[in-house]
Amino acid sequence: MKKIDVRCPSCAGRGFIEVSEDDVEKAERGVFAVNVSEGIICEHSFVAYIDKNLIVRDTFITDFQLELPDIIPKKIIEPKASAQLDSINLSLIKLNLSASLIAYIIRAILHKRKIVLIFDQQFMFDDIRRFFDYITRNSFETELVVISEDQYYSESYDDYIVFHRKDVIKDDDGIIDVKKLGVERSLVQKFLEEYEPRSSLIYLENGLQKAYELSETIVDIVKGLKKKEKVYSKKIIEDLSRIHKVKIQLPYLDFLFEIVENYFKVEVPKSSVVSNFLGTL
Repeated sequence: MKKIDVRCPSCAGRGFIEVSEDDVEKAERGVFAVNVSEGIICEHSFVAYIDKNLIVRDTFITDFQLELPDIIPKKIIEPKASAQLDSINLSLIKLNLSASLIAYIIRAILHKRKIVLIFDQQFMFDDIRRFFDYITRNSFETELVVISEDQYYSESYDDYIVFHRKDVIKDDDGIIDVKKLGVERSLVQKFLEEYEPRSSLIYLENGLQKAYELSETIVDIVKGLKKKEKVYSKKIIEDLSRIHKVKIQLPYLDFLFEIVENYFKVEVPKSSVVSNFLGTL
């Protein structure tokens, strides 16, 4: 066993975890995920991603209590062979794109924002673009530019969200709020922890397509409201259950409301916080 120094991404508390060198070496996806429970380092639980050199590549707060809906999209996506799928080097993606960065970019896509990623390894530019194009191919439009540091001129990307590695260096509207990344984090965590590379890619694509379809349904519901009629969370959850045969939690519904308002540009006339809460009891 090897002791590794890790830092909590929430409170910056530091401590040691023990990992098996054999288990890390066997990790086919390039990184080994360790769930760090509350009380081991600090009061928070998080995931540490460790590469084969026993270096911590990323630490990632996730909500282990958040359940993502399990539905079959209208277009059933299966892990069948295809030139587009086979062209993506997932080992490189999982090893070089941090969990945080993938979650940040997904959030920017769901807010229909243009994105610049400044990246050091130019040989990965095409892989990165293919990866995000693939996971959103049946759902969200994606406008992502991957460039090197010497190609970046801030005045040329005035209306973009800009990332450099896993750092957010330009986000004028505060879209990348780490406190609101629960669903995105859960999707990315399961993507990274899926053992079979092809299945992990399909899982992430399906998760985004599910969010897109459910959001479209909410858009239709809102557009069908009478004048001054309000939206109640309980009613929306019931409608989604009836239409899509899916059970969702309130945090996931709030995630869908964000997509409706920021991607589809449809304002959701929510009822008061109190009446919304009482309606779900």
